[in-house]
Amino acid sequence: MTVAVDLSFIRPDHTNGGTESCIKNLTRGWIKNGVIKDFIFFIHEDIYDDYGMLFPECRFIQYQSKSSHKVRTTWFQTFELPHLIDQYKVDVLYYPTYTTGYYLKLKIPVIVNPHDIQFKFFPEYFSRLKRLYLDFGYSHSLKRANKIIAISNYVKGTLQQYYEKQCGNKIITVYDPVDFEYRDAQTPSGIKSPYILSVSSIQKHKNMITLVKAFEHICNRIPHQLVIVGCKGNGMESILDYLREKNLSDRIRFTDYVKSEEINWLYTNASLYVTTSLYEGFGMTPIEAMGRGIPTISSKATSLPEVTLNQAIYYEPASDDRILAEKILEVLMSEVKPVNMSDIIDRYDKSTIAAQLYKVFEEVL
Repeated sequence: MTVAVDLSFIRPDHTNGGTESCIKNLTRGWIKNGVIKDFIFFIHEDIYDDYGMLFPECRFIQYQSKSSHKVRTTWFQTFELPHLIDQYKVDVLYYPTYTTGYYLKLKIPVIVNPHDIQFKFFPEYFSRLKRLYLDFGYSHSLKRANKIIAISNYVKGTLQQYYEKQCGNKIITVYDPVDFEYRDAQTPSGIKSPYILSVSSIQKHKNMITLVKAFEHICNRIPHQLVIVGCKGNGMESILDYLREKNLSDRIRFTDYVKSEEINWLYTNASLYVTTSLYEGFGMTPIEAMGRGIPTISSKATSLPEVTLNQAIYYEPASDDRILAEKILEVLMSEVKPVNMSDIIDRYDKSTIAAQLYKVFEEVL
């Protein structure tokens, strides 16, 4: 069996968030399971150096295009990929996102993992044209797929709600894999211990302003720094205005992209992890924290209770900064019952999840 994985969705600046983390963890799982020889990865030349160095065991097929990321991805998936499938005698094609181009028909089974449909729940963050574009793209990819992977039961339900006809009985739940192997750790600059950690893009639906306000309520009562790791997005402006108004810049540290070694150090040494998200299809970062035994506070929004196995420390409503502040103080000032790390690690082990998906490829073929 030869499985092709389309990596054309990966942006040159690697701001794909959990989708890119998922495919990296799956690849590590397939390598560990000894089946990586069955895979071909189609990748743009701009991304190849990063992935070729990270995964020397993999067989990468590079393509070239000087267009913008969106244009080159659509062109490759629609016009080039169908020919490469024939050329390399591919048996099964796996798309790690909803983005599949606009092919009419392929000769082989197709598996799509759309991850989530955020635009349906926060339409105000997207222009009308962008919403139409996304809706058409999801509808096309789900309709053409032979099998659809949902990364949580929550996502499965929402896909069936909005795309019932396209999904039919083709949809199954396979959780995202999480890599709990601790590699080299490197101390990032500007971090002062003790600190509270949150790893998330600064998009409005991630609700980071609530964490910042909660920290402001209690910062004079605790010695901790607040460290927020993630690429800046449409929620950053309001946070920067608040920091200037409250003079909090010396207590709150925002980092942009950090190396995996620095992430490992941050997770390992954090006093507390907090996620305030209003919408998650999966929610990998609180799982990563819980798998390291870090006390983890989470909102109860969307998939988060499901994927954290109801073992995090929850607060609600998600946008109430005073309730969150009280919960943070409560956790920092008291003995917290330790998380059952083995439950988390066993559920999301990358080798186990990679084997589950490999079995789906076999069954579809």
